[in-house]
Amino acid sequence: MTREELQPEWDRIVDTGFSDYRKLTKAERVWFNVEPLITDGIVDHYINYGAEYNSDTIADLETLNFTKVADLLRKFNSLFPNGKPSTDIDERAEQMEDWDEKHEDFLENIDSEFWKISDELETKLELFINESNIEK
Repeated sequence: MTREELQPEWDRIVDTGFSDYRKLTKAERVWFNVEPLITDGIVDHYINYGAEYNSDTIADLETLNFTKVADLLRKFNSLFPNGKPSTDIDERAEQMEDWDEKHEDFLENIDSEFWKISDELETKLELFINESNIEK
């Protein structure tokens, strides 16, 4: 199925993910966690809601056999205390407040590496979605 055909399922998954994340099936969770990376990138994962489920996102990327991006998230995580981003969005924002100055090259490198392979990740995710028969 095409993305357009799957849009109602994506909308349902997003609603479920935000209202009761634990109700997502494994396949739905993979889609919920990986799709925002494809559309918004790695930095956005930390600025917005994605990092609340950072460890799941890394596991989901591994499910897709996409360790390249999982490793980029792990590298990014190394900037946080104890190598783990806070699950609180405000606390994370505070931790990242001065990173543009302190870690500009590091962040640009991660971002650049991600966008080089994002199309390949999108293809893998689409294949996974269709093979998983997520549509209900």
